Amino acid sequence: MAMMGKGALRFLCLAAASLTAWPAVAGPGVTTEAVVFGQSACFSGPNRRLGIDYRSGILTAFAERNAAGGVNGRNLELVALDDGYEPEQAAANAEQFAAANDVLAVVGGVGTPTAARIAPVLRTAGIPFVGHVTGADFLHDAARFPNVVNLRASYFDEVRALVANIVEERGHKRLGIIYQDDAFGRSVMRSYLAALAEQDIPLLAKTTYSRNTHAVHASLFGLAKADLEAILLVGAYAANSEIINLAHSLGHDYTLANLSFSLSSELRRRVEAPSDRILMTEVVPNPTDAESALATNFRRAMATHAASDEPAMNEVSLEGYLLGRYLASTLERVDGEVTRTAFMTEAKPTEPVRIDDWTVAFAPESNAGSKYVRLTHFGPEAEADSAEGGNP
Repeated sequence: MAMMGKGALRFLCLAAASLTAWPAVAGPGVTTEAVVFGQSACFSGPNRRLGIDYRSGILTAFAERNAAGGVNGRNLELVALDDGYEPEQAAANAEQFAAANDVLAVVGGVGTPTAARIAPVLRTAGIPFVGHVTGADFLHDAARFPNVVNLRASYFDEVRALVANIVEERGHKRLGIIYQDDAFGRSVMRSYLAALAEQDIPLLAKTTYSRNTHAVHASLFGLAKADLEAILLVGAYAANSEIINLAHSLGHDYTLANLSFSLSSELRRRVEAPSDRILMTEVVPNPTDAESALATNFRRAMATHAASDEPAMNEVSLEGYLLGRYLASTLERVDGEVTRTAFMTEAKPTEPVRIDDWTVAFAPESNAGSKYVRLTHFGPEAEADSAEGGNP
């Protein structure tokens, strides 16, 4: 199989398996022994935990499946490239996958600005793009990106839940936003304005900051004169924690709302004064939920199959585990040779798919398999789950 270049990190999850179930001739990334997927995500930089933990969940699902014989005798493998959460490097990685043409699909990416550069390259190359950690509106345009499969709720779904809680439950009317000045921030801004319009609430103030920076203090100072009650923070955990801690040190009592992309486990670890005024959306169940079959199997798999000595038990690694399980399920449904076309057909099935007690369901002409949003806060643990979205 062709090598992906010096920057590639190749992870092979191997187990003994029968090699007789599928014909030898199939699509790129498919041999008699394995199905190979590509990944471009951030494994370096200030937000590297997002990529590292997401990859950990995917690899755990692959290892679990391979230990049981793979999918019809083929092991699942992952070729992971680091993009550092930088669009230019993400585009270069996508072009590398397209040129080598030796992965069935590119999966498990992280971030909106990287997705904005990866998706067009893969669309042109005819490569499926599955399970990127973003809820950006443009990636939910199935007509524009027929090669994309989203397995998480959109940012509009998340923002709508946050705004409803801030306005209807907490009674706040004076809202602002601090956002990362790139495709991520602009996508969420559009969703925020739409959600505020539903409540007939104006956006009173906004400030921005650059991606992958800790220089975010000025963005909070820029809102001081607006007399705000709540602020939506649109960034990853490194920037959001800096803003939250500064607001606390200055004596502000803002309600500070965060999206699932902020990685709640890492954000909570960095926040100096957790409280129920720090809101968070999640797009998967609580990984510690004893009543969730998906979460229970995730914990068991991480304890048995995770590559790391200290596997991360958080929402992002659970989301990666769910993606890995869904990829295996998609391959199972392919009838005949595993080609990219056949894979994409089964990746957006007409009937709902169950992964334990989790449902993935696509409406007609949609590429979004979930609208689930769980609203939490950083108050006492007993009060953490303040609202639940419906499982699709």
